Amino acid sequence: MSKIIIPGDRTTKQPARGYCLNPECRETSDASRFEFDVTNGEVVCPKCGADEAPTVGLLVLIHLLVPDKNGPIKGMNGRYRLACDSKRAYLATGTNQEAATGDVRHANCPGCLAAVAGQVKKQIQKAKALS
Repeated sequence: MSKIIIPGDRTTKQPARGYCLNPECRETSDASRFEFDVTNGEVVCPKCGADEAPTVGLLVLIHLLVPDKNGPIKGMNGRYRLACDSKRAYLATGTNQEAATGDVRHANCPGCLAAVAGQVKKQIQKAKALS
Protein backbone atom coordinates (compact mmCIF):
# COMPACT_ATOMS: atom_id res chain seq x y z
CA MET A 1 0.00 0.00 0.00
CA SER A 2 1.16 3.54 -0.62
CA LYS A 3 0.26 7.11 0.15
CA ILE A 4 -1.65 9.04 -2.49
CA ILE A 5 0.01 12.28 -3.61
CA ILE A 6 -1.46 14.84 -5.98
CA PRO A 7 0.50 14.63 -9.25
CA GLY A 8 2.88 17.54 -9.83
CA ASP A 9 1.50 18.12 -13.32
CA ARG A 10 -2.14 18.36 -12.23
CA THR A 11 -3.83 21.75 -12.64
CA THR A 12 -3.80 23.99 -9.60
CA LYS A 13 -6.63 26.13 -11.00
CA GLN A 14 -9.22 23.67 -9.67
CA PRO A 15 -9.50 22.03 -6.24
CA ALA A 16 -8.50 18.41 -5.91
CA ARG A 17 -11.11 16.00 -4.53
CA GLY A 18 -10.35 12.81 -2.68
CA TYR A 19 -12.47 9.92 -1.53
CA CYS A 20 -12.53 7.50 1.39
CA LEU A 21 -14.05 4.04 1.21
CA ASN A 22 -14.21 3.53 4.99
CA PRO A 23 -17.90 2.73 5.74
CA GLU A 24 -17.68 4.77 8.97
CA CYS A 25 -16.89 7.94 6.98
CA ARG A 26 -19.85 7.79 4.60
CA GLU A 27 -22.37 10.61 4.90
CA THR A 28 -25.35 8.27 4.40
CA SER A 29 -25.73 4.52 4.67
CA ASP A 30 -26.44 4.18 0.94
CA ALA A 31 -23.40 6.24 -0.16
CA SER A 32 -20.56 4.29 -1.76
CA ARG A 33 -17.86 6.64 -0.49
CA PHE A 34 -17.10 9.88 1.34
CA GLU A 35 -15.68 12.71 -0.81
CA PHE A 36 -13.61 15.62 0.47
CA ASP A 37 -11.42 18.49 -0.69
CA VAL A 38 -7.70 17.81 -0.63
CA THR A 39 -6.05 20.84 0.92
CA ASN A 40 -2.39 19.86 0.61
CA GLY A 41 -0.26 17.58 -1.52
CA GLU A 42 -1.32 14.33 0.18
CA VAL A 43 -4.74 12.69 0.17
CA VAL A 44 -5.82 12.15 3.80
CA CYS A 45 -9.39 11.47 4.92
CA PRO A 46 -10.40 14.28 7.29
CA LYS A 47 -12.70 11.91 9.19
CA CYS A 48 -10.66 8.76 9.84
CA GLY A 49 -7.15 9.89 8.89
CA ALA A 50 -6.65 7.14 6.29
CA ASP A 51 -3.87 8.09 3.91
CA GLU A 52 -3.12 4.98 1.88
CA ALA A 53 -4.66 3.16 -1.06
CA PRO A 54 -7.03 1.41 -1.39
CA THR A 55 -8.92 3.14 1.44
CA VAL A 56 -8.42 6.65 0.02
CA GLY A 57 -7.82 7.92 -3.48
CA LEU A 58 -7.82 10.95 -5.73
CA LEU A 59 -10.81 11.55 -8.01
CA VAL A 60 -10.06 12.13 -11.66
CA LEU A 61 -10.78 15.75 -12.59
CA ILE A 62 -13.04 15.65 -15.64
CA HIS A 63 -13.07 18.87 -17.66
CA LEU A 64 -15.80 19.90 -20.08
CA LEU A 65 -14.86 20.33 -23.74
CA VAL A 66 -16.81 23.03 -25.55
CA PRO A 67 -16.81 23.65 -29.30
CA ASP A 68 -14.81 26.74 -30.22
CA LYS A 69 -13.71 27.42 -33.80
CA ASN A 70 -10.58 29.11 -32.41
CA GLY A 71 -9.98 26.61 -29.61
CA PRO A 72 -6.47 25.22 -29.04
CA ILE A 73 -7.60 21.56 -29.02
CA LYS A 74 -8.20 19.85 -32.35
CA GLY A 75 -10.68 16.99 -32.26
CA MET A 76 -13.32 15.21 -34.25
CA ASN A 77 -15.61 17.64 -36.04
CA GLY A 78 -13.63 20.76 -35.23
CA ARG A 79 -11.78 22.63 -32.53
CA TYR A 80 -12.47 22.79 -28.81
CA ARG A 81 -11.40 24.42 -25.57
CA LEU A 82 -11.77 23.51 -21.94
CA ALA A 83 -14.61 25.46 -20.35
CA CYS A 84 -12.39 26.44 -17.40
CA ASP A 85 -9.20 27.24 -19.30
CA SER A 86 -9.57 28.51 -22.86
CA LYS A 87 -5.79 28.63 -23.45
CA ARG A 88 -4.88 25.09 -22.35
CA ALA A 89 -3.93 23.08 -25.43
CA TYR A 90 -4.11 19.52 -24.05
CA LEU A 91 -6.71 17.33 -22.38
CA ALA A 92 -4.58 15.35 -19.97
CA THR A 93 -1.13 13.92 -19.41
CA GLY A 94 -0.29 10.33 -18.63
CA THR A 95 0.05 11.11 -14.95
CA ASN A 96 -2.10 14.11 -13.92
CA GLN A 97 -5.35 12.18 -13.38
CA GLU A 98 -7.33 14.62 -15.51
CA ALA A 99 -9.67 13.86 -18.38
CA ALA A 100 -12.16 15.68 -20.61
CA THR A 101 -15.64 15.03 -21.93
CA GLY A 102 -18.10 16.76 -24.21
CA ASP A 103 -21.00 15.66 -21.98
CA VAL A 104 -21.74 18.01 -19.09
CA ARG A 105 -23.36 15.14 -17.16
CA HIS A 106 -19.96 13.50 -16.79
CA ALA A 107 -17.85 16.59 -16.06
CA ASN A 108 -16.89 17.25 -12.44
CA CYS A 109 -14.48 20.16 -12.81
CA PRO A 110 -15.88 22.99 -10.65
CA GLY A 111 -14.44 25.65 -12.97
CA CYS A 112 -15.91 24.09 -16.09
CA LEU A 113 -19.31 23.58 -14.48
CA ALA A 114 -19.39 27.16 -13.21
CA ALA A 115 -18.38 28.48 -16.63
CA VAL A 116 -21.28 26.78 -18.36
CA ALA A 117 -23.86 26.93 -15.55
CA GLY A 118 -25.70 29.86 -17.10
CA GLN A 119 -25.76 28.22 -20.53
CA VAL A 120 -27.02 24.91 -19.14
CA LYS A 121 -29.73 26.65 -17.14
CA LYS A 122 -30.91 28.47 -20.27
CA GLN A 123 -30.95 25.22 -22.27
CA ILE A 124 -33.01 23.47 -19.60
CA GLN A 125 -35.49 26.35 -19.43
CA LYS A 126 -35.77 26.36 -23.23
CA ALA A 127 -36.37 22.59 -23.32
CA LYS A 128 -39.07 22.87 -20.65
CA ALA A 129 -40.77 25.67 -22.55
CA LEU A 130 -40.84 23.55 -25.73
CA SER A 131 -42.34 20.52 -23.99
